[in-house]
Amino acid sequence: MSFSSRLTGAALIFAFASTANAAFAGVARFPTTSSATIGGLRLTSESDDDAALTGVQIFVSAGLERQTVATNGAAALVAECIVRTPVALKDGPPVPLVDAVRAGGGSVSYTIDESTVHFYVESLPQRMPELLALLGKAFAAPDFSPPTVAAARKIVTSRVIDGEKNPFRVGVQMFKESFLQNGLAYPDFGTASSLAALDSADLRSFYARTYRRGGVTASAIGKITPEVTAAIGELAQALPNGAVAPLVAEARPLPENSKRIIAQRDVNRPFVIVGFNAPTPGQQDFGAMLVLETLLSSAFERDSATTLSLGERSVGALYLYDSSPASLVVYVNGGTGVDPSVALREIILVAKSLASKPLGNTTLQRFKATAEGEFVTSTTSLADRSYLIGTLAASGLGDRSVNGALDAIEHATSADVQRAAKKYLQRYIVAIVAPRPGRSD
Repeated sequence: MSFSSRLTGAALIFAFASTANAAFAGVARFPTTSSATIGGLRLTSESDDDAALTGVQIFVSAGLERQTVATNGAAALVAECIVRTPVALKDGPPVPLVDAVRAGGGSVSYTIDESTVHFYVESLPQRMPELLALLGKAFAAPDFSPPTVAAARKIVTSRVIDGEKNPFRVGVQMFKESFLQNGLAYPDFGTASSLAALDSADLRSFYARTYRRGGVTASAIGKITPEVTAAIGELAQALPNGAVAPLVAEARPLPENSKRIIAQRDVNRPFVIVGFNAPTPGQQDFGAMLVLETLLSSAFERDSATTLSLGERSVGALYLYDSSPASLVVYVNGGTGVDPSVALREIILVAKSLASKPLGNTTLQRFKATAEGEFVTSTTSLADRSYLIGTLAASGLGDRSVNGALDAIEHATSADVQRAAKKYLQRYIVAIVAPRPGRSD
């Protein structure tokens, strides 16, 4: 399964009890993004000369869709080996990339999604060129020696184990496995058994097929100096020349009659995911679906005096518009004391009602304002914003980016919301994560 930055963040909310503030109405528009070609690489940027830090995302076409049954987990293992590749900072001895970047005053991380592995570097703008050069060295000659692969496997396997303990991640994985095909259906970090089967030769082969100059794009945010821009262009030159073959996301249609799948995990209460298809950014119903996400997230908390975080809600929704293909998941958190079977029936009834009856104007305007606020408050960090402008640029909104999403919400009509509910919310798959025998209380 691919978990985008947005989905990963939501999963962490369930693991670590986030305390997000309430969304606000009347949001200000984001700065305008721009695109340029630097060294053959498309760069999407949002410049802020007053920013103290710079964030750069490097998107490599080496995501889940490039994997096969035999290479499930290779995307994560290759990325982990890259951040562990020894590089030298100035005249010092070679140390793992993650340590070299930290010693240089920055940070480096990676995330796996359906189409890409995106590496994120954050630092003071004057340090960014040197740190990007270190990432370029690791890109050019990644360390796939058996000791490095073994260390990477240990880290990635621990992420697999942690993910199995999170019912939200497990439920979304079950939903996606039920209709996606090929690599898109695989867990973002593989499985313990698939990781154990991969060796250095497998990783070298995966790297050679996917880490190509023609399959790299970038986004930058914050203070973007000419030196930073030049360093991004030079980074692309560190990869072998060539393109990666285009791939098409393969998915089976959701069943006309609802399908239920059940898995047992070490959880205390049942957790239910209801998965729907959804439009991608730039498509006709994108803004309407953002409104529906907010409406479904809020509709079941009638007695709450404050806006609850995702982990505190008994029922909530998350629109995975940055996944390929896009989807909307509505969850029932049995750990809050709600009866999952009752909540599930309510979700289906609300979906049918939205498709059969248009929203009144007052209700529509309230949920549109909330949707705009939630969209903006989900992208407050440099990491989130740089990821978002890069992925929106690649998925249909181009330079309109966040502003394009806000405009789509603003222009959504009651008829649009009803049409989107009819088109996307009438077919679904239910994934139930149940306690193992003896675990419920």
